[in-house]
Amino acid sequence: MFWGRNPALFLGLSLLLGTALAFRRDLLLGVLFGALLCSARSKAAFLLALICFASAFGYAALRHPKIVIATEKIEGKGSFHIEQVKIYSSPFNRSILYAGTLTRFEAADGKVYGGIPCNIYLPLFAKRMPADADYEISGSLSQKGDFAFVLKPEKKRPWTRISSSFNLSEWRFKAKQTVSAYLKKEIADPHVRTFLNALATGDIDERILSMEFGKVGLQHILAISGFHFALAALFLNFLFRLLFPDRISALCLIAALTLYYLFLGNAPSIQRAYIAIFLIAAGQLFSLRISGLNALGAGLIVELLISPLVVTQLSFQLTFLCTLAILLFYPAVHSAMALLLPVRAWREVKAMSMLDKHGYVLSSFLRQALALNFAVHLISLPVLLHLFHKFPLLSIAYNLFFPTCVCLSMLLLFTALLFAPWFPFLSHAIHWLNNAWTSTVMNLTSNPPAFLDFSLRSKEVSFSFVISFLAVSFFLGILFYEKDRSSA
Repeated sequence: MFWGRNPALFLGLSLLLGTALAFRRDLLLGVLFGALLCSARSKAAFLLALICFASAFGYAALRHPKIVIATEKIEGKGSFHIEQVKIYSSPFNRSILYAGTLTRFEAADGKVYGGIPCNIYLPLFAKRMPADADYEISGSLSQKGDFAFVLKPEKKRPWTRISSSFNLSEWRFKAKQTVSAYLKKEIADPHVRTFLNALATGDIDERILSMEFGKVGLQHILAISGFHFALAALFLNFLFRLLFPDRISALCLIAALTLYYLFLGNAPSIQRAYIAIFLIAAGQLFSLRISGLNALGAGLIVELLISPLVVTQLSFQLTFLCTLAILLFYPAVHSAMALLLPVRAWREVKAMSMLDKHGYVLSSFLRQALALNFAVHLISLPVLLHLFHKFPLLSIAYNLFFPTCVCLSMLLLFTALLFAPWFPFLSHAIHWLNNAWTSTVMNLTSNPPAFLDFSLRSKEVSFSFVISFLAVSFFLGILFYEKDRSSA
């Protein structure tokens, strides 16, 4: 019954396991897919899942074959497709980063490589080529990881523009630079300005800010994710519904979010959020109901078809894992939290005194925040320990209230940007208020309580343990989800 109501998630997981097996030949992934197959309730679902798994494996293996460079670097010439250009800050200097793919690279010895994820770093103030097309570039290619390469262009050889290509990366870079320049004029506090710029554009080039947020487990706040995208959608949806009928407002929402998506870029978390909200808005347009799990499955399918290599990216792994944890475990954890902070009937709340009503609202907010927090951390903790070997316990406390504080910062920012063309004086006032509010909030991350500054550490959490834990948790989550649904 569960897969019958959520077929997109079923097929998306089949594609995910097939793609993952292409990049990491681990028997446990095959066993996990076997368990998924056994849960199929029909022959058609069984065969379709098998086809998706095998196709994903072949597609990923052919499109991104594992490349190992035998020497420190190889000379050659390649066709470079730019996916992103931004200012990059390392511990030592700042530079211009071109991130993209070498669709074809011919080495000096005649050997040809394809589908190579690659970065190019240029001096910050050097003359650069616009990122509005693909280029033929000569240089030396070096390998930094299994699927991480760096191309160092030859200084004396210019980049040759591929005339038939088209790219939005340059427009996106300049648009974000325009937003950054605007915030520089409007926001007095440079620390706040950097933070608001990260919320607006998804780019963060200040390492100190990243370290401060990382110390209290809030790195996800700095990266544009489903949380930010959903808040933008909520703001726009409210605005359009004030102005237009339902269907027209849904069309306007889709158009506005598409433009916002093109502005932000196709990072995994942004792409997942865009696909999910697009499907929900389209469902409103055609009077169709799209479940959160199916929207998540559709996002999984689309991202894997666009770029199978996305499964190796940390942002992809965490955004889908945390979203799935919320969708499956939040109802059960919320019910458990209700034992401590009970849910009251409306007539009981209505009969309360004014003080008790305010207390009940606060307890309801705390119950929901605790349920959301524990649902995410319950599933993600072994993954975080596997990846980073530590987990700051302050993360649990800060995630109870800090995202809500950031909501207000973002809403003030969106409102100020909306009023800027027509009521600049009002926009200035809102920016001033946002500067004061966000500065106060950010002091909490700069100066966390020392007596609570502890981290859970682990020398090693094996990949096999993480996969086994997630598999068991996932199937338990389905049972909890179905039980909660049947009792509703």
